[in-house]
Amino acid sequence: MPVINIVLEDLNRMLKDKISSTDFANIIPKIGADPDEISNEEAVVEFFPDRPDLLSTEGVARALRAFTEQQLGLVEYEVNPQTTQIFVSPEVMEIRPSISGGIVRGVTLDDVSIKCLMELQEKLHVTLGRKRKKVSIGIHDLSKLEGPFSYDICSPHEPAFVPLQKDYEMTPQEILEEHPKGIEYAHLLSEFNKYPIIKDSNDEVASLPPIINGALTTITEDTTDVLIDVTGLDDNAVEACLNIVAAALVERGGVIEQIEVKFPSENKIVPSMKPKVHEIDNDYLLKLLGFDPGQFVIFKAFRKCGMEPELNGNIWSVKVPAYRADILHPIDLLEEVSIGIGYDEFPESLPNETLFGKSLKSRKREENCREIMLGLGFQEVVTLTLTSKKMLHDYTQRDNDNETEVANPVTEDYHLLRSSILPNLLELLKNNKHRELPQRVFEIGQIVKMHTNLQSLAWMQIASKNTFSEARTISDSIALRLRITGESKECDDPIFIPGRSIEVNNGNILLKYGEIHPFTLEKFELGYPVICGEIHW
Repeated sequence: MPVINIVLEDLNRMLKDKISSTDFANIIPKIGADPDEISNEEAVVEFFPDRPDLLSTEGVARALRAFTEQQLGLVEYEVNPQTTQIFVSPEVMEIRPSISGGIVRGVTLDDVSIKCLMELQEKLHVTLGRKRKKVSIGIHDLSKLEGPFSYDICSPHEPAFVPLQKDYEMTPQEILEEHPKGIEYAHLLSEFNKYPIIKDSNDEVASLPPIINGALTTITEDTTDVLIDVTGLDDNAVEACLNIVAAALVERGGVIEQIEVKFPSENKIVPSMKPKVHEIDNDYLLKLLGFDPGQFVIFKAFRKCGMEPELNGNIWSVKVPAYRADILHPIDLLEEVSIGIGYDEFPESLPNETLFGKSLKSRKREENCREIMLGLGFQEVVTLTLTSKKMLHDYTQRDNDNETEVANPVTEDYHLLRSSILPNLLELLKNNKHRELPQRVFEIGQIVKMHTNLQSLAWMQIASKNTFSEARTISDSIALRLRITGESKECDDPIFIPGRSIEVNNGNILLKYGEIHPFTLEKFELGYPVICGEIHW
């Protein structure tokens, strides 16, 4: 989880009533944090990653003012109209299409607050930004630049400019190859022969996103007006990061000024800082809370979390501040009410009666499957539910079955939710080629077909001598125990050898079994015949 360092003297400058280190240690866990080290001067605090607005001293100060009732309710932000623009070229839209920005004037900065600002920037890069792939942020001394600004592309060889942490000019290519930040994030631009760049009207380079800013616009203690640029691949994440940084600078005495972003097809005025309205049914809220604290307590609880609630009939309409990117569902509002009330204030009670649970039908079937397979001499294994196109299609000759893709995969090897367990078992056998034969394995787990969760049993056997007759014997035993009946027909699944596979479908359960095709065996580097079967329900 993200960890931030808080100088308590700096924190107290942003509070109406100063807080001691002891009080801080008692209060901070109640708003969703885990204090690691706390002294009279400094605190090291670990926050949950779902609260990016708390990843700075400014955000913590704002939350504490509300929670300790120094400033209840929604923070209203003064936003001045735009005086400049950012012009976006069509070419850069092919590389890094999302951009937003804003200006904050009149901030007061010192060494501590500058460090806080830089830490917030990096924490957002790691969390919301997915290590700068999804979002990257530039923070600049506006006095060194002249608007309007351009968001365009540049060649690897020009323009040359002085990047942060250097005192000499470097070309974009040199930055990617020699600069520490360039080396770390070069992979984000590796597939392109042109790079995004932000320049002012005098062609001064502000930023080479998502890599590094220019040294010219370095934030110092003399900086009073700040330009924020946020670029990325996701509009929502870009907007969230902009709002969080802008709100943090307001805590340092600044006033937000909008910028007009002129895209090729539309214009946007950003940031708005307008609160979003979310709703939750009061009956639903009370049901999940488990008790009725009263409307006034709920009202105050929302306000202690920096929100402005209104009860219309039986529906709570809640204004949520622009920097709260984590509020997406009514259940999130329930969590805020719980925090505002305080979990230690929940009444304790024993259940009125004793109840006994029983297994779900799906669990009974799983237990039955497990008993059958263990009885047949198979060993249970567990593999990953994430897989790749190579495993699901290229190695098995299966067609794309409208698999569900992961929005932000860690690697290309794990970007799909599996629609079959069989490729996973083949990969397992591949990794265990050094083991003695025969090997008999099975797995019971979830698959996703047509974006719907299904349960599956898959079994596989590799041996020096495997026959279709043996596959049939095993599958018949399973079908008998699970009472799978229906017309048998030849299976057309390309993972099997044609003519050596069977499919049984009774409407509720699909059973397939047979011999693995030599093509697939070769792809998984298996030198012995493999028989297998799979059941979906």
